[in-house]
Amino acid sequence: MKSPSRRIRPLLTVLLLTLATASTSGCWGHHAFFAIGTAVDILPHGFVSVTVGTTPYYYHRGTFYQRHRHGFVVVPAPIGAVLLLPPPGYVTVMVERDPYAYYSGVFYRPYGAEWIVAAPPPGAFVRRLPAGARSRYVDGVEYKEYAGAWYRPAVRGGDRGWEVAERPTTR
Repeated sequence: MKSPSRRIRPLLTVLLLTLATASTSGCWGHHAFFAIGTAVDILPHGFVSVTVGTTPYYYHRGTFYQRHRHGFVVVPAPIGAVLLLPPPGYVTVMVERDPYAYYSGVFYRPYGAEWIVAAPPPGAFVRRLPAGARSRYVDGVEYKEYAGAWYRPAVRGGDRGWEVAERPTTR
């Protein structure tokens, strides 16, 4: 006989995914945001399969997953992943004259009639970073790092936010 905790875990996972999707707390826009490294037993309803090179991913509303042990784990968005649309709740960010969609630390750019996950473009200004962004101090200046991208504090048009920067070096 299975232990009660082994029988309850899949049900608890489904319940938590349902509540997270329905809730607006901890969300970007109106959709749940799961931190990189979060493990789930099952994928959310409506996911799509995406392949970058030969690597399979699963995508749902701005979150990318890969198979992991007995389920799936949230991973950084793979550069080059092509999607029909950017996730709901994205904001448009202009870098020079090029439009990008930005959502939860990920930049998407138009790719024909579709959208492609792009490397964070240097100089892009965003007001918010995901909760998983880590503070890093270099020569007394606070930077944020998220999924390998570095951001420095910036002000544009009176708005405080973060600007994509090159990885700083110490002097």
